[in-house]
Parts: sequence; C-alpha cells; structure tokens
Amino acid sequence: MAENIMKGQQNDLSSLMERASKRDSTVAFEGYSRDDGNIPGNILIVESGDCVYSFAKSDIMDRESLGEDRIRVHVREGATAFRLGRMRAGEPQDAFMVAMENIAPPTSPGMPGDPTPANGPAGLATAEAMEHMAPPPAIYVPGAPRYAAASEGPTAQVAPAQPRVLAPALSTVGSHWTHSCIAGDAFANNCAHFLSDAFIRAGYTELSASNPHIKARCYTYARRPIRARNMWSWFKTKAVRTSNTPTPNTGWWAVFQLDESVYWGGHVVLFDSDTCTYYGTGWHGTWHQYMYQW
Repeated sequence: MAENIMKGQQNDLSSLMERASKRDSTVAFEGYSRDDGNIPGNILIVESGDCVYSFAKSDIMDRESLGEDRIRVHVREGATAFRLGRMRAGEPQDAFMVAMENIAPPTSPGMPGDPTPANGPAGLATAEAMEHMAPPPAIYVPGAPRYAAASEGPTAQVAPAQPRVLAPALSTVGSHWTHSCIAGDAFANNCAHFLSDAFIRAGYTELSASNPHIKARCYTYARRPIRARNMWSWFKTKAVRTSNTPTPNTGWWAVFQLDESVYWGGHVVLFDSDTCTYYGTGWHGTWHQYMYQW
C-alpha cells in the first residue's frame, strides 16, 4: 500500500512538472474566447473592446479557465499571431509577434537611494505596468526616490496642452503628470502611455503629430505613444546632457531604464533629482539608467 501511495505521489509530481514545463518560454494572454471562424485551427482571445488576438491552437502550450467564459492561454514565445485593434487610416502599422515587448517585467529588487512613490493615489506605489500584461510591483527600499503626483484626487485640475516655440521645462511635464491618458484608456502596460500624455499636455505637441521615433500609439482619439523604446529614441534627439547615474540636486531628467537580460521592452520615467522623486508608473533602480536632460 505504501508503495502505491509513493507511486501516486510521484505521478502527481511528474504531472505538475510536465505542466510547468509547458509554460517555459511562453507569454500569457487573458480574455473571452471562441474559435476563430475566419481562420480554421485558430482561437480568438478578446482582451478588451480595443484588442482581439487570434492564435493558432498549436501555439497554445497551456490554458486555464478563469470563469464566465474567460480563459488565460500560454502562447509559445515567438509565435506569429494576428491582432485586431483600432487604427487610423494612413498611419503605418507594426507587425505583431509574441515577444519580450509584450511580457511584463519582473519585480525590481530595489536599491538604496532608489526613488519611491509618495503622495499618490492609493495603490500607485506598487503600480508597474507594460503594454499588454501588468508587471509585478516594485519593491520599496529606504532612501529610494519617492513617487510624486502632481495632481491628486478626483477634482484635480489639469492645465490644457499649450503649443510653445521653446521646449517646455521637464518640471512642467511633472506638473502635468496624472497617471492617466487624457482619453481615459489604459493598457496593462502604461509607462510610455501615461508619460507621453504628460509630455503632450505640457506642450510637447511633436509627440502627438507624425513623428519618426513613434511606432505605436494608443487606439483612442488621443493617439498617445505607448512604447518605452520609442520614447527613448525621442529622448536622445532632445538631450543636451546625459548621465547614467541618478545624482542628487542635478535637476530634472527623462529616464529610460533597461536590463535586456530581464526585460527587453525597457521602462520610461521622469526623475526630479532635487527632491528625489519620480513621475511614472514605477522605478527600476537595478537596471541600467539612460538619463537625458534639456
């Protein structure tokens, strides 16, 4: 009898290990599902009213039922898929592939001296998001920069965007940070989405117009840039000073944070070194820092 129990436990463990191995090198997507009537052998995942995916069933390595006809599928990384979303006629459209830019970054372990959220809405301190999947929360370390919300509460007033000849000060961008998009939409990943919104509100209208650095935008009328690497490319064209180390009392910086061995997509944030605070959806102090000032 003891031998049968041991065999049963071994089988259970083998089953769990086999299931876990199916999720190696996969990307998770959630939504309402049904068979794709247009592409035989594919399944539709309706993530939101703005985004629908079609995956080949052969690329789905595992799936879970979430109830109410919702499922979570684990798709083989690198698999080619179809994505249906809102678009604007005449604008170039990017091909979609299940890859690192659609995978949420891991929790940042944090370092002494890192910025941390403060004075923001409840729950904002642990908000860290990317375009299609929400990341785990960043870890607070004493001495790190604090989160600084320029506007708080439901009655906070936001100044309208004002066209300017000279580039607005980066501090002005901070004053327009609202942790949102003016159109009210949101992805699971919003670091570039919400930061570009603050830049445009502050007067950087070049980001709302056709721009060679911006390859993807949100699907609403606001058309805010949504990719951190696109914003990084734009930062580099604006910069008159650069740094790789956050240093106190050196003014405001636009920052791109990256560790490709962990997360290819990177992260963008605005940093006020004079008060050791940041404006953005999170802070990855253990990643490489690419800082730009103008």
